[in-house]
Amino acid sequence: MKHTDEETLAMMALGEETDPSASLHLNECDACRREFESLRRVVAASPGVPPDGELIAPPDDTWDAIAAELRLQSRAVAPLRPPAPAPAAQPRPRAPRRFGRFAVALAACAALLGAAAGSAITWWMTRSETARVSTVTEGKRLQTLRTGSAGFAGLTNDSGRRSLEITVKGLPENSGYFEVWLMDSSHTKLVSMGVLGPDGRAVLPVPDTIDLREYSVVDVSVQPYNGKPDHSGESLVRGTYAG
Repeated sequence: MKHTDEETLAMMALGEETDPSASLHLNECDACRREFESLRRVVAASPGVPPDGELIAPPDDTWDAIAAELRLQSRAVAPLRPPAPAPAAQPRPRAPRRFGRFAVALAACAALLGAAAGSAITWWMTRSETARVSTVTEGKRLQTLRTGSAGFAGLTNDSGRRSLEITVKGLPENSGYFEVWLMDSSHTKLVSMGVLGPDGRAVLPVPDTIDLREYSVVDVSVQPYNGKPDHSGESLVRGTYAG
């Protein structure tokens, strides 16, 4: 079965006269009928066309600006332009008007695709911005005490609820666990805050009874499962936290 070409379907959606056999084909072909209905919805949503069918050509740099915004190769796809008007002395043929309306239908399709592309770009930009903010708010970089490890820590205060957010990258393989501590500047007074997650991250609540002016240093240690609550003496990262 020979399907109706896209231009004919677009003309039918615009209400233009076409070969009667094309209309008959729609009654027999589900695929063409679905495409025709899609084009009708596009045309219904598109702006109207001036009575004389004329379309105003956009500036020459319009497509270049769109391509630059979407990071496409400039002129990779030729922009839709209405045909040049016929000389004033000659009667205006019907074909240019048809092409103009067909261009509107295609432009409407392009607008819908542009909206989808815009949503994708917005999602990408939002995702990139979120990733950037996440990186910034990972906290202050801590001193590395074991080759291959890197740590970041920051203090947040949400409506009076204090939390220590910490990330350690490059965790070594071990049979124990990784514990987070707050220390004073002399490293002699310690308070255990909790344990890092398997991904090297943790958000640990900080009790109001802890004076952060005194406990200004964070430390992450490698702890064996030996039943002892003391610091093992083997630290991965240590330093003052942001906030």
